[in-house]
Amino acid sequence: MAGVVGKINVLGLGSGLDLQGLIDQLRQIEEKPIERMKETQDRYETRLNEFDWLNTKVLSLKSKTLDLSLESTYLTKKISVSGDAVTGRAEVGALEGTYNISVSQLARKSLWQSQGYATKDADIAPSADDVLQISVGDQNFSVLVPQGTTLEGLARLINEAEDNPGLEAKVVDTGAPSNPYRLVLKARDTGEENRVVVTQELQGMAFEEITAVPNIWRTGNYTNPDDVVNDSGGPITLNIEVGSQSLNVEVADGTTLSGLVDLINEAAENTSLRAYLIRDKDGNYFVDLRAPEPLNVTQDPADPALFPNQIEDDGESLNAFFTLDDISYQRGANTVDDLIPGVALELKKAGTAIVEVTADREGLKELISSFVNDLKEFFKELNEKMSFNVETGEEGPLYRSRAAESLLRDLRDVLFTVNPENEHVKSFFDLGLNFNRDGSLSFDEKKLENALSSYPEEVKKLLLGDDDQNITGVGEKFNNVLQKYLGPSGLIALEQKTTEKYIENLKNDISLAQKRVDQYISYLQKQFIALDRYIQQLNDMSSYLDVQFKSIMGLSEKK
Repeated sequence: MAGVVGKINVLGLGSGLDLQGLIDQLRQIEEKPIERMKETQDRYETRLNEFDWLNTKVLSLKSKTLDLSLESTYLTKKISVSGDAVTGRAEVGALEGTYNISVSQLARKSLWQSQGYATKDADIAPSADDVLQISVGDQNFSVLVPQGTTLEGLARLINEAEDNPGLEAKVVDTGAPSNPYRLVLKARDTGEENRVVVTQELQGMAFEEITAVPNIWRTGNYTNPDDVVNDSGGPITLNIEVGSQSLNVEVADGTTLSGLVDLINEAAENTSLRAYLIRDKDGNYFVDLRAPEPLNVTQDPADPALFPNQIEDDGESLNAFFTLDDISYQRGANTVDDLIPGVALELKKAGTAIVEVTADREGLKELISSFVNDLKEFFKELNEKMSFNVETGEEGPLYRSRAAESLLRDLRDVLFTVNPENEHVKSFFDLGLNFNRDGSLSFDEKKLENALSSYPEEVKKLLLGDDDQNITGVGEKFNNVLQKYLGPSGLIALEQKTTEKYIENLKNDISLAQKRVDQYISYLQKQFIALDRYIQQLNDMSSYLDVQFKSIMGLSEKK
């Protein structure tokens, strides 16, 4: 019989019963609570993702409510320009008004060019090293030019000079039939303050001024800067008229050429006049008096004449000239930001323009509209996520979320805020906002437009508040409410942490429950295996007895 009863490898094989199916059904029954816990875990993990969505939405709303709570928002101005002589931009707090502008001349950059050369590789220092000296505004710099330097090499030396105060050099091909290559010197910035003057030419290399040559008076030629210009035995009084100003400069007996420059520049400190000591390509030294304004020089006594040569009597300025409301101005740049408070004008061409600076109500309208529309959409989405379907029993991902419920209550409270000092715009509902029966929001943009055009100050007081009346603005209230829900200690983060802890506990409970189920099923499997074996043994015994009984009965019949 022992050979008949073997080891059972498949549960139920020995007994012929579906014991494995019975165990599977029992497992399903035992795991029902675990499945419910897993469903709860899935819901709360979905809720965690929704907290990220909620946090992002609150941050977005807060950025706009912060703008609504800032006074600068209500000081924003817009600028409109009629005419193409200028463009402009208005900053926060710009002075409102209408301004008439007439531009007669734009600011220009000082420009010089050298004599022409046959090629850009022409040797401009063939005999020896030399020094080129240039003045840019009130700054001077020198360029050492080694023997054998080319025209293009000189441009490179100028541009790479460490003490270059703002000068650009380049070689251009003018296209002239002979000697077309010239070195062009150009100031980086516009205006008289950046006027370029070549004060020492290279031997054999002449420069000429191209743009806005000023009025110029010149001394005679001298051999050295230390040559005496007044050897009359007594002082000479120079009378220099610069525009509407008159200067008297006393030149003592024995004054040198370089000393004359110092005397004039000290006397002309507060004028547009400037004296330059210059060496030309032939090695001659002389002094130039230069001014963009009308310039005239006389002296007493008349001999010896210190400035016998009037080089230019129809000089020009590098500055911009324009009128603003019939008052004349000049500036060294085409950007003018110091005349109309908060307004920067860009001069574009000669001509006229009318500039109007007004409150930017359109910008404020867009900000309020954007906030209200975002709020309306937020209420709709949040209500959907907090909903519960009675028919299906389906819960929204934020159903019964304390943070979400509290946030909706707080936002509704702020929306019902009333400014008692206002007569026409007392609350957000006077700006076009309205609550519908289903709890959603609607927005009438035309009502907002009317409030901004008719009662702009009341709109400002509603949103910004009134410190004198100790009234907190709706913008600040929104900002404060939303802040409660943000950050590591905000209500959203706190509930998020609570949810994470709850999920962790659920995972532990599921793990423990699963172990209990597995242990119980393991116990049942052992019991069923024993049962299966026992039934198999009974079946085997029954079969054996049946065979023996039939054998006995067969022998009896034969007798």
